[in-house]
Parts: sequence; C-alpha cells; structure tokens
Amino acid sequence: MENSIAPEEKGKFGRLNCIDVFRGIAVAIMLIVTNPGNPLRNYPQLRHAAWNGYTVADLAFPFFMLIMGMVIPYAVDKRIKEGKSNLSIFNHILIRSIGLFCIGILLNGFPVYDLSIIRIPGVLQRIAIAYLCTGIIELIVKATVKKSYLQIIVESSLALSIISVYSVLLIKYSFPDYKNLVQTIDLYFLKGHLYTPDWDPEGILTTFSSIATAIFGSIAGNILFNRDNKARKKFITIFIYGVVTIIVASIIQRWFPYNKNLWSSSYVLITAGIAYLTISMLFLVIDVAGFKALFKPLMILGSNPIFVYVGFQIVCKTLWLIPMVNLTTGDSMNLNVWITTRFFTPWAGDRLDSFYFSLFYTILWIKIVSSSSRKNSYIKL
Repeated sequence: MENSIAPEEKGKFGRLNCIDVFRGIAVAIMLIVTNPGNPLRNYPQLRHAAWNGYTVADLAFPFFMLIMGMVIPYAVDKRIKEGKSNLSIFNHILIRSIGLFCIGILLNGFPVYDLSIIRIPGVLQRIAIAYLCTGIIELIVKATVKKSYLQIIVESSLALSIISVYSVLLIKYSFPDYKNLVQTIDLYFLKGHLYTPDWDPEGILTTFSSIATAIFGSIAGNILFNRDNKARKKFITIFIYGVVTIIVASIIQRWFPYNKNLWSSSYVLITAGIAYLTISMLFLVIDVAGFKALFKPLMILGSNPIFVYVGFQIVCKTLWLIPMVNLTTGDSMNLNVWITTRFFTPWAGDRLDSFYFSLFYTILWIKIVSSSSRKNSYIKL
C-alpha cells in the first residue's frame, strides 16, 4: 500500500471502482435470489424473510438504493463545476426520475397491459422517487451549507428524522381491519393496483421510509468524493459510521424489528451499516491498494444495472414460464426448473442444483453485459 492516495485525489475526479463493484454485488444477489433453478430447493438465505428479520436476499434492494444515493453527490458536484444552474440540475434529476418510473410501470404490465389492474408501485418506481427526493435534498444542502462536514450532519439528521417520524406513525396509527398504517394507505389510494390484492412491499408509506436509505447512501458519497480528505480518513470515517449504525440498529430492533416489507427504521439502519462496512473495505482494497483485477466480473456486472434489471425481468416473465415436460417422470415444469433438472441435478444433486443454476445464470449475465459494453448497447438514463 505504498500509494495511499485515491484516484480522485490525484485530480481524476471520476467514478470510484469500489462503487461499481458494490453495485455488482447487489446485482449478483438480485440475479441469484430472483432466478433460482428450483424455487422449492432454494437456500433460506436466498429467500426473503417472511416478515420480521432479514436474509442475504433482503440486502440487494437497499444496497441499490444506497448506491444510487452514493453517486448523487458526485453527479451534482460535477454539474455545478460545469456551471449548470440549479434549475438545470433539478430538471436533469426530474427527467431521470420520470424515465425510471415509466420503465417500472412498463415492466409491471409486460407482456399484457391491463390498465384496470396494472401494478403501480415497484422497484424502479421506488428508486425513481427516492432518487428525485434525495437529488433535490442534495442540491438544496449544497446550495445552502458550504462546509462538507455540516452537509453530512444535516443529511444524517434528516435521514434519522424520516425514520423516526415513520416509526411514530406506525405506532400511533393502527386500524383493526388492517395490518398497519402502511396497508391502510395503500388500499385507500392504490386498491386494485398492488402486488397482491391487499399488500404491496413497495407501497406509498414504505417508499417514504426508503428515502432515508438513499440519503444514507448520499452521506457515504459525500465522504468518498470529498477531495479535501485523504483516503485513510475516508476509510475510517465510513467504517466507523457503519459500526455505529449497526449498533444503533441492533438496539432499536427490539422495539422496531428488522422488516423489509415495512422498510422499518431498524432495517434502514442495519442495511446501511452493512453497506458502509462493505464499501469501506472495497474502497481500501480496490481504490487505495489497487487490487481490482479480481473484482473485474463484479465491476462488469455493476456497470449498467438498469440494463440487467430490465433484461432479467423480461426473461422471468417470458422464457422461464415456457412449460416443459420431464420425459422421465412426465411432470410439467417451467423452463428454468427443466434446465436445472436436466443439466444440473445429475452432477450437483438435489441440494446444490438450484444454486448452481443461479450462479451459472449470473455468469451468463456478466458475459452479456461485457459484450454490450463493447457494443455500447446500454439502457442509460
């Protein structure tokens, strides 16, 4: 570690490799979790927690939210340095948000678009709303608060205020006919347009809470892209933030359990803490020490997550649903299960076959993204 200066501190104010790798980790988790070779034999850690608690599967989505928040400070600073007005930056944020939201709606309806029952909330819709809100917050904070450490304090206070208000609302308001306030609001405003008839994991009130996750990402981004701080200070700061956040999460989860469906305050904090520790270590190993060759596959996978997300969602709703027949047993099954049974089970057994299928599928996407990068065939917003 002879060179302790990060690339941007040499005057190269570009993207950090650790962020692409971290994004690649989130994409890999998403692909493995969402595309099991056989859903009946999926590992518990690759399944979402039924209600309270969290698994590895429950980390992918908040990691995406955090990564999205991380790059906002860099994007805003870059446009400010280019002489763009605040209105111009806001318009850019707004247009990207609308684009993401619309893609999410299109994916929800694909391949049959019935507007009377189409699901309105969704993953990309939540990312779009959080991106819009966090981008506006970042723009306002940078325009009104000049000291970088004060910007971090303001954003930290705002994120904690959001999850605190959210927790109070869930405690204070409950309705006997419904599970909680989250369900009540969603059924009032979006009935008939939810993931299930009476529930949506990406509903209105939980999206409000998820904005705090994006802000925590923005805090990390402000630390990473601060040219005034040396690499060692950046690593230590984010690492300490991660440890403190995890400790706080472990304390308050006694009253507000980890819960992805509700995007609870403890869930926001524990996922942010895990992300902080991960990104700090990746920053140290990749951008400071320069060991990035081993992480090249994850960098490729994380280079364009929207391209991957749209692609695998279309595959899930088309290719995997093709019915196939097992000639040995005569059982009917979906194509992904048939591929697993036919090509993975004979050598992997019925304990590892589903996982190996998911792993192979993830490697296939790395090859697809790598090929697309050479052809510049990306979905960009």
